[in-house]
Amino acid sequence: MSRLDRYIFRAALLPFLLILVCTTAVAWLTQVLQRMDIIVDDGGTLAAFLKITVLLIPSLVGIVIPVALFAACLYVLNVLMVDSEIPVMRAAGASRFRIARPLLLLGILAAGAVYIINLDLQPRSYRQLRETVWDVRSNIASSLVRDQVFARVTSGVTFYAEDVRPGDQYVGVHIHDERNPERPVTYTAENGLFTQTEAGPRLYLLKGTAQWPDPETGEIEIVRFDNTNVGLEGFTNGRPVNKPWETSERYLGELFNPDLNRPYNQEHRLIFLAEAHARLATPLYSIAFVLIAAVFMLTATTSRRGYGQRILYASAVAGLIRILGFVAQSLASDNPSLNWTQYAVPISAIVIASLALMNPRSFSLQARRAPEGQHDLFGHAGARA
Repeated sequence: MSRLDRYIFRAALLPFLLILVCTTAVAWLTQVLQRMDIIVDDGGTLAAFLKITVLLIPSLVGIVIPVALFAACLYVLNVLMVDSEIPVMRAAGASRFRIARPLLLLGILAAGAVYIINLDLQPRSYRQLRETVWDVRSNIASSLVRDQVFARVTSGVTFYAEDVRPGDQYVGVHIHDERNPERPVTYTAENGLFTQTEAGPRLYLLKGTAQWPDPETGEIEIVRFDNTNVGLEGFTNGRPVNKPWETSERYLGELFNPDLNRPYNQEHRLIFLAEAHARLATPLYSIAFVLIAAVFMLTATTSRRGYGQRILYASAVAGLIRILGFVAQSLASDNPSLNWTQYAVPISAIVIASLALMNPRSFSLQARRAPEGQHDLFGHAGARA
């Protein structure tokens, strides 16, 4: 890299990182607030809550990078224009594309980072996130049971305890099990203990009774026991390994080649395919946004009124292109033959912006000619009509 490249690259890098951190932090806070139920409703620990929220960061960074890069490029180019550094560079013989080259390099690096996030970090973090959430919500002692509160611990099982003690121990237990509608059972016990076994989570009850109605007579039958256990198979059914991975939790190979023997994969096959192509196409927007910012800023003439209008136009174009990308992904989810449009949108923007940047007359605001006999701002005499 030449001295000019290093100067522009460093000038853009710091704003890019600052905008990336600030924007990601704002998006992260919105996600944190949406997951407060992990602590409030599910009784998760602060450590588990922090782990869950941290695991959201990779996917947020992948979304924010192109936007942060676009904002950083607009900022840097605006500063260089206002300080008359770009006109000096042009006067020294640097072309527009030459000035944009270090920004383009930053865009390529950003695109590489988005590829790493899309292909590895995002599915890896989302899988870990799913496991962590399950661990919090599968712990009946900390997530569902409260003193003197009826709680539905799993489908068809309602639990009540007079006193919840450390070590998953309970005093004064009442359980209503209606998973078998023909024979609902109500348990009462002096003590209970929740444990995880190879057969799944179970509640061991000591010194109590089991009651159920006789289906023929309707009379209540009561059986006393010294100890028994109630299975909570609903928890094991909810474990992530027994459920199909969601779209965001799948790696690229699993999106392109899902196991079609599973009904869930057959139903969502087109969505998986569209998501796979989206992950490959999304990083290209980092490059496209850099070139769009360069086109609108580097083709501007020197103006004392600033470049707010061009920044607005550039933002509108970049926003429109990104919206078209979302529309292309949505259409491809129903029609896989349209997946090529997900690449066409950013690539078309890259090609058009590159051609415009290399065309000396593209998007230029020509200076007004001074009247005959007068001189303009640069000392050029006005031409005769």
